[in-house]
Order: sequence, then C-alpha cells, then structure tokens
Amino acid sequence: MKIISFFNHKGGVGKTTLVHNIAEILASKGQRVLLIDADPQMNLTAAVYGLSTSVDYSMDSSSTWFEHTDKFISIKEYLDARLKENEKASVKIFYRKNGDLGGYMDLISGSINLSELEADMYGILKNRNSFTADIPYKFEQSLREQKDYDVLLIDTSPSASSIVNAMMMMSSDYFIAPVSPSFFSLQAIDNLSAIFKNWITLLGEYQTAQGFRGLSMRPKFLGIVVQMAKRYNGGAVNQQFTKSAENWISQLNDSIKRFQLFASLRGLSIHEQEFTSYFGEEPFIIQKCCDFTPQLRSIAEKAGVPVVQLTQDLCNLHKDSGATVDITKENGQYKLSLEHIKQSYNNIADGIIQLLQQS
Repeated sequence: MKIISFFNHKGGVGKTTLVHNIAEILASKGQRVLLIDADPQMNLTAAVYGLSTSVDYSMDSSSTWFEHTDKFISIKEYLDARLKENEKASVKIFYRKNGDLGGYMDLISGSINLSELEADMYGILKNRNSFTADIPYKFEQSLREQKDYDVLLIDTSPSASSIVNAMMMMSSDYFIAPVSPSFFSLQAIDNLSAIFKNWITLLGEYQTAQGFRGLSMRPKFLGIVVQMAKRYNGGAVNQQFTKSAENWISQLNDSIKRFQLFASLRGLSIHEQEFTSYFGEEPFIIQKCCDFTPQLRSIAEKAGVPVVQLTQDLCNLHKDSGATVDITKENGQYKLSLEHIKQSYNNIADGIIQLLQQS
C-alpha cells in the first residue's frame, strides 16, 4: 500500500473535491482505497457520507450525521486507539462505499476534536523522553498497518503550522499540491520550501535511522493539479483555457519547478522522467481541471455525490428552480464541462494506478 497526501496551505483550491472524486474513480476501477479526512472542517467526511442538508447535519439521534459519527471511526478516535491505547475507540469500523470490479473506498472520518491531538503531539515532540520517543513511529505505523488497501489518500487541512499535517506528510510516500490559477496559489507554492524546511527541523530528530524507529520523512512530490481554471465558452472537451488562466498556470509551473528543484536535492520529489511516464508531457502539472459550472457543483452537493457521478436524473431532481441543466446536449456547456472534468480526474486516477503498479 502507498500513502498519498494532498496538501496546500492556501484554502479554497478544490482540494477536498479532488480527493473525493479521485477516490471514487479509483474504487470504480477496482482499486482498494482508504481515505483519511485530516481536516477538522470535515468537508470530505460530509461529501463521502452524502450529506447535503441541515437535517442531515443535525445532532439529533435520528440524523444521518449522528448515526454515522456514532458508528464509524474518526481520525481522532483512530489515532487515540493506537497512540494512547484507547480500546474503546478501536471497536468502531470504517465507513465503506463499494466500487466496481471489486474495488471499494473506506473512510476514516474527520473530527472537530483534532485540535486536542495537535496539542498532545506538540507536547510530545517538544519534550522527547524514553516514553514518548517512539510515538511518531507509532503514528506512521497506524497508517501503514492497513494492509487491505492499494492506496491511502489523505485530505490534509490548509495549515502550515499543523503538527498532524507535518506528521501525515512525513509519513507519506507521495504528495500532490492542488492549486487554483491565482496569485494566492502562486504565493502558497512559493512558500512550500519554507514549510518543508520547518517540518524537517521540527521532526528531524524523529527520522528513522539505524537502531531507531521513527518517521520515514521521504514523501515524493508528484506535482500540482490545477483546479477551477476558466475555459473559453463553447468548443470541444479539450478546449483551451482563458488567457488569464493560462498566464497564472505558466507562473505556477515556474514556481513549482523551483520547489521541485529544492525537493529533488533532498530526495523529496520524483524525477521528470517518472512524471512523464505517469502523468504526461508537462512536468510538474499533473492535470489542468476546468472550473465546472456553479450549477453542476450545486447539484452534486445537493445530491450528495461527487461530480463525476452526476446523471441527468440527478440534474433534473436537484437543479435550481426554473433552470435547465442538460448534460446530454451535444456541445452544451454542461455536457462539455462535465466531460472535461471527468476526463481530467480519470487521467489523474490512471496515473496513480500506473504509479502503484510500478512502485
């Protein structure tokens, strides 16, 4: 099993949407996927559970949210069971959605109480002693002990100062940076090197070495996924993006190449040849995903499904009053938008499958 984390300390770049859709596609292609929602906002958890209304989110004992959180394990409970030997938490099970071809997607849900673990881990790291020295090792092994999966995908929070983020990332085999074509994403990518330096300084003494069980601290950078890029109206599925979007994408790619150079010198990135064999000819842009229309996004949220699973029936049921959303109309904006995003997300999933098969 390989661990892939998704991180960007700039929020609002479609990270959770990306993780959710990729996981669903991988499961549909026969992959055994474990998802971890490591963001206290718990958006991924709500999306996977298919929750879309205030009734779903109610803490009433009859609500879907209460039923699921009572039955299925959260990341806080999961780590407590392994780091603090809390046997009560370990009796809960993973939430599962079955895919096609024998694949499935399990979830370790998010937790609003993750901040408690943050505080505990900070104290442990800053006050290392003979009793706590192997806690980071136990943390990583709690992720790697899950042998019934091909891949573990982690949706991290958009926090550069999170101890849990640092440990998740440094326990991973690979990581992907979702971005949007904007100045703020450019700024975030420019800051990645400093963030990794801080994490390495914070966790350096816990790195696995001969005679010491610690963190692997060798996550390989795979590249960026550009989300929410504006397209020209009309045209084919593979149409070009607007000039403004392409300009930002070009600047992002220049920035990410600087980070990739920093990372490669420290053994924290795949090489260009590896990238092209998995994802295509433009290192290190894994995919450029279009900004699918607000109507499609709204319908997917109301229906409680990832956008790649939208059908015309769901569009008819959940569209805004008076709106016409036809995803079957040839060259229609909704059909083109949906086909483009499906194509992009499937290409990413296919690259990840190839990576899993060759690594």
